Amino acid sequence: MFVENYRLEDPPHGGGTGHTNEAIPYPAISDEEWKVWIAFLPVRTEIDEEFLSGASPLMYAQTLPPKVREELKRANRFFDRVEIWGKREIEKDPIAVGYQGKNRYLIARWGMEKLIPFEAIKKSMPLMLAYSYAIAGLALLAGLAGINFLVWHLLA
Repeated sequence: MFVENYRLEDPPHGGGTGHTNEAIPYPAISDEEWKVWIAFLPVRTEIDEEFLSGASPLMYAQTLPPKVREELKRANRFFDRVEIWGKREIEKDPIAVGYQGKNRYLIARWGMEKLIPFEAIKKSMPLMLAYSYAIAGLALLAGLAGINFLVWHLLA
């Protein structure tokens, strides 16, 4: 299991502050990066406050690696809410994202195999978008062909 923790030892000056008025020690996700992440990882799950506060320490034990669970609990004091973004298959490089107001911060990232570098994901965006539009177009064509087939046989 590969886990990347994005906590910064020296938080940037002028960055966001959490509930404790401390500087948030995680990198902000820009609007451009956010567009890439939501295309690559379309499924979002909000993490339960009970787990983040430590009231239910065994919650998510089957789905989140121990290092990620520890980091989420540590990060909780800075954020309004925390989400896990992933694909339909859980082993595909999910990320943990913290929200403070309208700002998003990258907490951690993990996967079963070596993680795909963000720059590689960013470069593959046009291909991912083309694929999703092509699949949607094929579904539409298949639906129209099916309707055409039904109408043809009803009129014949």
